[in-house]
Amino acid sequence: MASPTIPSSNVDSSTPNIVQARLPKLSPEFIAQHYPSEVKLLHVHLAHRHGERTPASHPFPSISPRYWNFCAQGNRLYADFEKAVQLHTQDSDAKDGSNYHQWHNYMFKAENSKNTSISSKDNLSKVHGNDKSQFTADTCAFGQLSDVGRRSMTALGAHMRALYTDALGFLPDVPRHGDNNGPTEDFYLRTTSFSRAFESLQHTLGGMYPNLPSNSPLFRINVRPRKRENMYPEHHCEIAGQFYNEGTKESIKIFAEDHAALLKDILQIPSLREPFEAELKRGATHAAYFVLDTVTSMPSHGLSLPKEIDDEFIARVANMSAVEYIYPPMRFTNLARMQIGPLAREFTHTVVSAVEADRGIVTGKQRPPKMSIYSGHDSTVGPLLAVFGDDLAGSPSLATSATPMWPPFASSVRIELLKDSVSPYPTVQPSWAGDVSTNSVEMSTIPHDERIRPFNVPDSLYRWAPRQADNASDVPFNPRATRDYYVRIWYNDHSVQLPACRDPGAHHMKLGPSVCTLDGFFKQIARFVPSESEFSQEYLALANTKGKLSE
Repeated sequence: MASPTIPSSNVDSSTPNIVQARLPKLSPEFIAQHYPSEVKLLHVHLAHRHGERTPASHPFPSISPRYWNFCAQGNRLYADFEKAVQLHTQDSDAKDGSNYHQWHNYMFKAENSKNTSISSKDNLSKVHGNDKSQFTADTCAFGQLSDVGRRSMTALGAHMRALYTDALGFLPDVPRHGDNNGPTEDFYLRTTSFSRAFESLQHTLGGMYPNLPSNSPLFRINVRPRKRENMYPEHHCEIAGQFYNEGTKESIKIFAEDHAALLKDILQIPSLREPFEAELKRGATHAAYFVLDTVTSMPSHGLSLPKEIDDEFIARVANMSAVEYIYPPMRFTNLARMQIGPLAREFTHTVVSAVEADRGIVTGKQRPPKMSIYSGHDSTVGPLLAVFGDDLAGSPSLATSATPMWPPFASSVRIELLKDSVSPYPTVQPSWAGDVSTNSVEMSTIPHDERIRPFNVPDSLYRWAPRQADNASDVPFNPRATRDYYVRIWYNDHSVQLPACRDPGAHHMKLGPSVCTLDGFFKQIARFVPSESEFSQEYLALANTKGKLSE
């Protein structure tokens, strides 16, 4: 679908924004250090969590207001947003728009319990006692992107513009029209079917291009049906849900002491005790996250919490939520393949296409865009960090960790594909590299943990020379054919050192371990990227109760 307008920012520039604080300062020294002149940027993947939102439910009425009045701008913009969705989905052939409304309700039903109203009194809990908050035109619904979240996403987009347009000149100052004056092809844009993710993408684009002329091209935004979505786990599948819960239980066993201590402390807080006890009696697997949703949303919107719910307590809850959701795919690779493997496969395909485009092998419409933006959730960013091996806790004990592993609102992961034909290439071979015969064998025949590249990296990528014959099979296999290409991963303000790239033979000799050789990047993600048939087979094994968690 296409979005006809991008919301302009009405943000007070004097208002501090947490997203700006989490992103690196783009000083001349920073640019010179990380983007030296010999390094060329070829493609950028940006995957982000949506901006700040209201809680998905109100389980703690003694500390949370009944009405969250943080959606003044959002509620005004929402009517235009609905019109844009209706105009560009092309899902309705019926004169009464019945097909459209069926799709529309589906898209928003996860956030609104009655029709598609964004701020209905009937949507809000009536268990908040004598709470003084009032229902107004600014009242948010459950799980709605708030005005705070809109400012955060605009700030993220502004940072992307400052870096990739203003500092590096990689992205155009104004998006270019596609063929036949169509939507721009500079970007590939994806969002899940949650309105908070969709609108977060709009505001990210608004920060990147705040004052577009009226004749600017449209942005084509891609939304997949929920059953085909790969930006979060398939929780609608009962078998998969059981498997994920098993991974959570195994992870909690590893951190059993910290987990038990946290639950005990939660039960000692009067404002949390009764609802939390009820959740435990229901057999909740993700008990920490039950608390996290409220205690992170409130301070994000300037709402005070009881003094016993301080920053250290919130950090512990965030870390244990990560144990429940993010640590399982870090430990069990087949769980990661099911949770985020299809998305990692998609990213791999784009990276390969960008390399082939740089070599002149693919041209025209086959060329990938300059930037791909995926607007998702904590369940998108968290598993990606697991694939990249980024252990943000830094310690096996989570009780006193000051750095939550849980991805905050508006967190972002960036994958940069770089080219450097000038700097020396590592002279030593990585310890995990095989010989030519091992490299050139069909990857699907090798166990996941022994693969050195994802199955969808074609053999032709290594059968290439600047003046190669028309038939790539005539060119000898060269395991160093990708030597000019590198990948760097950013998580918010820091670059991620992938475990496979810490080997001296697997990273840029000048820029260090945070800049992987392309082969180092492939090695890191290879075991997490299943083919479609492998993905189906693992599900089938689970259905036959033969599937087991594998480290």
